[in-house]
Amino acid sequence: MKQLEDIQNWYHGLQQRERQLVLAASVVVIVTIFYLVVWEPIINGVSDQTQKYQSQMDILEWMQGAATEVRSLKATGASKRRSNSNQPVSLLVEQSASTAGLKPYVTKLESTSDKGARVTIDAASFDQILLWLNTLQTRYGISVSSANLDRDDKPGAVNARITLGRD
Repeated sequence: MKQLEDIQNWYHGLQQRERQLVLAASVVVIVTIFYLVVWEPIINGVSDQTQKYQSQMDILEWMQGAATEVRSLKATGASKRRSNSNQPVSLLVEQSASTAGLKPYVTKLESTSDKGARVTIDAASFDQILLWLNTLQTRYGISVSSANLDRDDKPGAVNARITLGRD
């Protein structure tokens, strides 16, 4: 409390004009501290939250559009699958392998039933095989039941034994 008394004594020892100057400077310092400690963080926080909210709304809008597109693509994909549902899986696998450029790499193709097939592929591009399997799934509803992939000597190439079946 001694320090507070010292400050009061110092203040009362000042002339009237100096007291007014000290009061004005104190008000400026208090307002500045209030602005820097309270007001500015609140304004910045509100601005940041507004931007985050807008960003989330943009993402939501994009996702809703994408969901609509997915539903329409699923509907068209389902109709394509139905039109090929009566063909044996081995026939569809052979035709799609030719279309995908994998026919030269197919060393063995055997039918396990109308709804399944086993295929052996040697030294084919891994990326090309993945695209082909995706096409089988999306166009014909044929999915991979099991797969065994081994790295080939050529970079990016694999040897694959794949069992396929219709959903």
